[in-house]
Amino acid sequence: MSTNIYSLTEAAYQGHWAPLIRESAKSPGKHWAEKARCSDHDTDIFVPREDGPREDPEGVRSRLGAALNRPLNLCASCPLAVAARCLVESLRSDDEFGIRAGLLASERSALRAAWQQRVDEEAVQSTLRGATHALSKVERDEVIARFAVDPSLEPSAVARGLGVTHEYLLKLARRHRERSAPASISALYSADAA
Repeated sequence: MSTNIYSLTEAAYQGHWAPLIRESAKSPGKHWAEKARCSDHDTDIFVPREDGPREDPEGVRSRLGAALNRPLNLCASCPLAVAARCLVESLRSDDEFGIRAGLLASERSALRAAWQQRVDEEAVQSTLRGATHALSKVERDEVIARFAVDPSLEPSAVARGLGVTHEYLLKLARRHRERSAPASISALYSADAA
């Protein structure tokens, strides 16, 4: 089976982000877009007015019909690594509009929402060891949650990774345990009642 942007996108819809991210890494640097097939074309064709994050993708395709052929064909001819990078960059910057990697804005809505909730395990593990990363709120909460329940983690390393003081990290961990405790206690009581 040959890999294409649609198989990478389908895997991402299922929560498997690694293949898409690995493929996008094959188009490194800040000049990756120069290798895109659209780089010498009018960008207006990639931003149809009738398409948006809250539109029905089938309705958009039906209304625009042949007008989508040119931009979608250009996207389809793009090298896979460039298309993957295009999609990842649009997700990172939360682009709501425009065709990216052959997907309409309306087709990317669910993917954008899933991206915002994903956890980059490598970034979380690295942060727990003291390396700093740009973390999403979900990833930051995951680091705090793991620190709060794992006494083997070194507080100074985790604090350094998060870019906070040791004292503030302990406060965050305490808050996490307090928020989690009622759910754990109620689960315990409901298990006893059953």
